[in-house]
Amino acid sequence: SFFLKYRKLWARGPGSAAGDYPPPAEAPASPPNSEPAAAPQRRPKKDPSGCSVLLFPGQGSQFVGMGRGLLKYPNVKEMFTVAQKILGYDLFESTSLQKTVHCQPAVFVTSLAAVERLNQENPKAIEMCVAAAGFSVGEFAALVFSGAMNFAEGRKTSFLGFFVHL
Repeated sequence: SFFLKYRKLWARGPGSAAGDYPPPAEAPASPPNSEPAAAPQRRPKKDPSGCSVLLFPGQGSQFVGMGRGLLKYPNVKEMFTVAQKILGYDLFESTSLQKTVHCQPAVFVTSLAAVERLNQENPKAIEMCVAAAGFSVGEFAALVFSGAMNFAEGRKTSFLGFFVHL
């Protein structure tokens, strides 16, 4: 799957090999009237200048033709083609992007296309990502990027407004 590589990156942690982080230590139960237990071990601190966070946009960020310039990146054309087959309209030409039913799928697919661009132009930003979040439909793109949801699940969920209107 296209986003499987991101899921693998996310699962092992940013900029580290699997198993770099020690498991959190559990504090033993303290008998009454004894010294407090030592604080649990924490992950090593990261230098914020070496980390990245991805924030995905939501409804209201759309415009006709958005994402067209991303078609030159690997896998992007396929993402738009699949979405257009399901939706039955061209995401680049639709002038009705003010309607939620058209806007949310377009923002979702374009957001993930932008991740592919970032991966091509600055793969370190993807590798060093410590968090992903999104506004509105951007939450689904963040979930797909993080590996909590695959592209098909995210697409289905973000396109739900379209299917409700059928």
